[in-house]
Amino acid sequence: MGNLPKSFDSQQLEPKIYSRWEKSGMFNPDKMRESLKSKGVDIEKPFTITLPPPNANGNLHLGHMCGYSFHDAIGRYMRMTGHPTLLLPGKDHAGIQTETAFTKKLKEEGKDKWEMGREEFYKQCYDFCMTNASNARDQEKKIGLSADYSREFFTLDERLTKTVYETFEMMFKDGRVYRDKRIVNICPTCKTALADIDTEHEERRGIFAYIKYPVAGKEDEYIKVATTRPETMLGDTAVAVNPDDPKYKEYIGKNVILPIQNKEIPVIADEEVDMETGTGALKVTPAHSPVDFEIGKKHKLEVVNVIDMEGCMTGEIPERFKGMSSNECSRALCKELDEQGLLVKIENIRHEVTICERCKTAVEPGISNQWYIDMSNLARGVLKTLESGEVKVIPSGQQKALEHFYENIQPWCISRQLWWGQRIPVWYSGGKKLYDWLQENEGKTVKDFEGEFNTKISGDGSIHVGEDIPDSSGVWEGETDMFDTWFSSGQWPYSTLGGPEGEDFAKYYPTQMMIHARDILFWWSARMLMLGLYRTKEVPFNTIFLTGMILASDGSKMSKSKGNGVEPQEVFEKYGADALRLWYYSDALPGSNAPIREEKIRGNRNFVNKIWNGSRFIIMNMEESEIERVSEYVVNTDVERVRLTREHIQKVSKYIEKYQFNLGAEAIREFFWHRLCDVWIEEIKDEIQEEEVGSELRVERLSELLFVLKESLRIMHPFVPFVTEGVWQELVGLGLAEGMLVEQQIEG
Repeated sequence: MGNLPKSFDSQQLEPKIYSRWEKSGMFNPDKMRESLKSKGVDIEKPFTITLPPPNANGNLHLGHMCGYSFHDAIGRYMRMTGHPTLLLPGKDHAGIQTETAFTKKLKEEGKDKWEMGREEFYKQCYDFCMTNASNARDQEKKIGLSADYSREFFTLDERLTKTVYETFEMMFKDGRVYRDKRIVNICPTCKTALADIDTEHEERRGIFAYIKYPVAGKEDEYIKVATTRPETMLGDTAVAVNPDDPKYKEYIGKNVILPIQNKEIPVIADEEVDMETGTGALKVTPAHSPVDFEIGKKHKLEVVNVIDMEGCMTGEIPERFKGMSSNECSRALCKELDEQGLLVKIENIRHEVTICERCKTAVEPGISNQWYIDMSNLARGVLKTLESGEVKVIPSGQQKALEHFYENIQPWCISRQLWWGQRIPVWYSGGKKLYDWLQENEGKTVKDFEGEFNTKISGDGSIHVGEDIPDSSGVWEGETDMFDTWFSSGQWPYSTLGGPEGEDFAKYYPTQMMIHARDILFWWSARMLMLGLYRTKEVPFNTIFLTGMILASDGSKMSKSKGNGVEPQEVFEKYGADALRLWYYSDALPGSNAPIREEKIRGNRNFVNKIWNGSRFIIMNMEESEIERVSEYVVNTDVERVRLTREHIQKVSKYIEKYQFNLGAEAIREFFWHRLCDVWIEEIKDEIQEEEVGSELRVERLSELLFVLKESLRIMHPFVPFVTEGVWQELVGLGLAEGMLVEQQIEG
């Protein structure tokens, strides 16, 4: 009976099946609740995952697609065990990454960001992101992601921004948010401060310059320093030596002459100085080195800034160097030092350089006024939840790494000098320059500022925190810096649910899980835990599941520039979503790397076809006259095949609940292919071969096969949703099943 095709045509059937799911409304947890209630199913506690929002600046890569396989498998399983389930999707505006990508696009089109202006740039960038978001959404659906797109959010949605601003204002009032002048990573090309996650490390050519610093009052006595960045010496405020170094003990407390600048700076003792590195004497430039900045704080050294946001020389330095790039200045300085007999030698070296992740420009550590959050108390609160077991990380080894991060947390710089993002809601009376100057010059007044800068100020130097300008007096200057993307995305679990006062928040917060690759553990999950605990007094989720990362087939990181990436569309066209999902469950173990293996995806495609063909055989061996009796027949639960099927379902359910997807994928393959198809179908085929159509034995055996098939489809559905739903609908068409598989319940 029936005339099913010989193979599952994924290209034709997967889009139709997904469309059917969407029309059913079962991805909406409210509608799922109604469905469960109408069937008399006991309704369990809601289950929620706020999905990692991909950057809205390009198409999804294979890692995104496969990562969503885990979200979807858990989501489908929870629906099928009585939980109204919300997989909440979104797209991330991705601050610097998007601004860089869009600026590059404009350049390719012959347009200039700076000529365009901030307002028009923002408008066009928004349209650019919306196009990419739509493409990403289509790709997410191709992998089978059962998300509730009626609740989808973009991180710049005004409803989310409202919550983000509320958090900032609360933290400011609590004294957690402050403005400070500190060392930050600065990209001269992007012209913004960078988080560490926005940087990479790359080996590049460089120099080691050995320079003599004359000892003040001592003719022909020098302290030699070695540096990879001669240009920063113009901002030196000390030379540091180890107090136990016999070469320099006599000079501690004395002064040396800073070459070129011709000013005296002190020789200080610091135990952190390595006596074996370079000459054992360290030039200290607090404004342009994180290490030197900390030494400077400890010894109360002056901070002299000589490089600006664009990587050019500035400040109180000889006029001939002003405006030079740092590299130009380095060459010019070495030439002059050599002419003065103060350059001992230059060594050509290869060393690790910090670069901007997006534009690959070498990062300049620089002193800058930025907005910060004091994270220490927030970190201690989350540490307690990790220690008590309220929050756990899978694999467990990564939990220790997260604890170490919290134990050594530093203030978080949340301001970025961008045009794209959420503007920090601050207004300065009299301007930002006045506010920063008053902060740095304790005891000084507006009149002192006016005198020093020969200007007249309207305003008192205070600030107002809030989205809207306080009044129309004309004294207020708005902050132009944007929030670090992680500040808004760090509030994702509660902002997307309407904030602490939201209707969805009351129903679906706290969420249950966060699933993503391990590379953003410290930047995203760590921040979500801290901000969630701060705003809601509850952790936003109690389980962090770190998926494996997909690599190129040779084990290297996928990269467009290397040309070793794999386009998801190619995989879908050749093998279908189910085959890709099965490969990922099997190979990408938690926290590990998984080189993509096309032959394994191909092998999983064979299993997908086995599911289709095994089901096809069972269906086609029923005669139309037997359908009603077979569908109504109550199988004997004591029959071995029925009992073993129930045990199989219980085993796979436990694997899913323990997030052991590789074992679950292996178990469904073993059971369906090697037990149901290779053994039971063959046994029953022999048993009923000579039986008349409609005989009691035929009906009994076919009913057993139908029972095993339907139960197998249920437990396989979280792993391979398309082919299992495809088979289920064939059964529905014959009157052998009802409804949609996505809403069926798994029973052990």
